[in-house]
Amino acid sequence: MKSHYLCPLCQAPMNVHQDSQGLHCANKHHFDKGPQGYWVFSQPKKPHIDSRQLMRAKHFLLESGIFTPVIEALQRQLGELLPRDARLSHLDIDSGEGYYLRSLDGVFKALGLAVEQTGVAEADNALFVAAKAQPEARLIQSQLKTLPFMDDCFDLVSLFDKPLKGKEPLRVLKPGGTFVWLSPGPRHLWQIREFIYPNLTEKGGEPQQPKGVSLVASERISYSLALSGEQALTLLEMTPFAWRANDKIKRQIAQQNFESLEIDLYLTLATKDA
Repeated sequence: MKSHYLCPLCQAPMNVHQDSQGLHCANKHHFDKGPQGYWVFSQPKKPHIDSRQLMRAKHFLLESGIFTPVIEALQRQLGELLPRDARLSHLDIDSGEGYYLRSLDGVFKALGLAVEQTGVAEADNALFVAAKAQPEARLIQSQLKTLPFMDDCFDLVSLFDKPLKGKEPLRVLKPGGTFVWLSPGPRHLWQIREFIYPNLTEKGGEPQQPKGVSLVASERISYSLALSGEQALTLLEMTPFAWRANDKIKRQIAQQNFESLEIDLYLTLATKDA
C-alpha cells in the first residue's frame, strides 16, 4: 500500500507493509515504529534537547490552560473553514512534546472532523512524551530542514510559535489545503523581553505572508497572565527569544512575580494556491 512518506536514506517513495505496518522503499530500506512509540527517520546532528526538569515544567505549564484562548480561536476559525464530509490529514511541524497536536485533536473531535494526525520533531525525549500522551498520532523523528514527505500530501499543516523558514511547510501542503501559523505579536512577553532587550520599543505588526498562499483569516490574540518568575522563565524557553537570555538575565526573571504578563499572538490561516 502506498504512503506519503519519502525514504530518508534515498528519498524514494515508501510503501506500507500490510501485516507489520512497516515502511519500505524500492531500494529495500525498511523502517518500523520503535518501541518508544515513534518512527526514527533521521536524527539531527545537534538537536535542541530540553532537560527532564524543563520538559516536566513545560508540560505542567501548557496543561494548566495558559493557551486556552488560542485553542478557542483555532476551534472557531477551523470550524468555519474545514469541510465536515472528508477525512483530512494534518501535519504539525516541530511538534515537540505534542501539546498543540493534542489540542488540535480535541478541536477536531469537537467539530466532528475525522483527521489523521502526524507530528514531526527532532528531539527524541520530546517525542517520547508525545507518544505516551497521544499514542494514536503518527510521530516522526526527523530533521526539519527536509521533511520526509511527498509534495502536496497534507490537507492541513500547522506551525506554532516557530519562525516560518524555507519552503518545506508549503511543499507538503496540498493545493487548496490550509496552513495554520501561530506567531508572536509585537507585545508578546513584553515584561520578560524588557530584561533581555535594553530600551525595548514596540515594532512590527502582522507577520508577512509567505508566497504561494492566499490569506483566509488573521486574528490577533492578546491577554494577560499572572505567573511566577519560574513559570515565566519556562514560558520564555518555548520562544525564539530564549537564546538571547544569559544566565544572569534568567536569574533576574526567575526572581520576579509577573502579575500581568502580556500574551500577544497572531493566528494566521491561509490556503495554498493551486
